Amino acid sequence: MTSAEQAKLSRDSGIKATIRRIVHGIETLVEWVGSYMVGIMVAIVIYQVFGRYVLHQTPAWTEEIVLLFMTAYGFLSIACGFGRQSHLSVSMLYDRFPKWLRSVMDRASDLLIVAFGVFLFVEGYKFVGLTWSSTLPVTELPNGIQYLVVPVTGLIIVIYGLFWLFIGEEEKQ
Repeated sequence: MTSAEQAKLSRDSGIKATIRRIVHGIETLVEWVGSYMVGIMVAIVIYQVFGRYVLHQTPAWTEEIVLLFMTAYGFLSIACGFGRQSHLSVSMLYDRFPKWLRSVMDRASDLLIVAFGVFLFVEGYKFVGLTWSSTLPVTELPNGIQYLVVPVTGLIIVIYGLFWLFIGEEEKQ
């Protein structure tokens, strides 16, 4: 067994392997939910266009529902970007720093991501509570339902941020 295989075997054993599987499971779930949301949005928009041009009667609820799905999809996409570490960065200066300083900056970035996730979770939860008692105009769903994705996204970002902070560095190697 080569040293690389031994390192991978030791890395993939125990609690870290379990956490890695859980985080990748969450990532897969978020991607599947996003995929289904896009499919549902496309179907609703097709129905809306059919109703408008063929039946000459546009269903009123379609725009409101598509907007709910689009907002949720956007927020979940943000979480996926953090999970894959594919968020935008300008690396012109970063690449010139010594390796130890880049490592410190990577850790600081992970901490900021966790802080952002906590912010989204706490403030999103508060906002859902504030808006839950009012209703959306067409569907009469609770208004807070359109903001429910914000604390969910915050929680997912916290999970991803903690993963990259404590375990994920091994994935980059």
